[in-house]
Amino acid sequence: MRRFVSKLAYKLNDFIAYKNALGIKYDTSRVYLLELDQYNLEHGNYALLTKELAEGWALWHTGKSESQDRSWIPPIREFGRYLRSIGESDAYVLDDRFSIQHYHAEVYLMTNEEIQAFFKACDSYVLRIKLSGRAYVFPALYRFLYCCGIRCGEARKLKCCDVHLDDGFVDILNTKSHRDRRLYLSEELITYLRKYDDAISKCFPKREYFFPGGHGGICSPSALSSNFRNIWLSAGLKRDGRVKPRAYDFRHHFACANIMRWSEEGKDVHAMLPYLMRYMGHASLESTYYYIHLIPDYFPQYSALSASTEAMIPEVEDDEV
Repeated sequence: MRRFVSKLAYKLNDFIAYKNALGIKYDTSRVYLLELDQYNLEHGNYALLTKELAEGWALWHTGKSESQDRSWIPPIREFGRYLRSIGESDAYVLDDRFSIQHYHAEVYLMTNEEIQAFFKACDSYVLRIKLSGRAYVFPALYRFLYCCGIRCGEARKLKCCDVHLDDGFVDILNTKSHRDRRLYLSEELITYLRKYDDAISKCFPKREYFFPGGHGGICSPSALSSNFRNIWLSAGLKRDGRVKPRAYDFRHHFACANIMRWSEEGKDVHAMLPYLMRYMGHASLESTYYYIHLIPDYFPQYSALSASTEAMIPEVEDDEV
């Protein structure tokens, strides 16, 4: 494995160790930090992350290709913030000049009333078409999304061998972002999934996927999204040109609901965010802080929280948040 070699080496190693201690592999980000380290060695070999160094490397990296990918920005920003957090007030943090604003699907924060209406409609809607396993899969799949805040693709690809209901957890492996994680489940959800597993196993005794599609294979993205839309409308809930809820919005609800609950319980929300980051599989706290700025103004302490994190809004892709 390549090592850091410039005068920033020990700080970079400490930063990687800090990320690893949070349960983040940080392998891809380490590659970008190695490039920064090499650039530093060849352009002054500073012991401090200066503006000249950070922006010089950013301009060099931008010029390497015409791609609009900016996944290399967060690691450099986070390194600067890390240095500041340990007392290096002069450490430089990249600004927004190197960012490209991406389109994101409109986030819709569901109300508790809408969620209750959705699941009530879901349990009856799935009975309309007689397909093997249909009556079991979608009610369980959407409840799993709601309870665990998991990405839709991760739920679709979840294999039976990675579900351990007797031990109370599921393993989310081989994700697009290469951040494997273990999710512990509530007793209520475990009980529900045990009943579901017994029922669906009679339809597909040798299934590979925990939430199979209509023929026993993997559930398709279109089936997950189209059934959500139809159930939403069947429940009489609003969906028009401006309001377009998606199954992915269960993930947004999960994050915001936990942040709101912690605030109402008087907990230090900032101290709890690393736990939420690990559970949701985020690469960095930037992606988790994003949710603070989704929460409406009625959220207690919203103004204080957002004021302290204004500089941490990420330019993240939909599959990252």
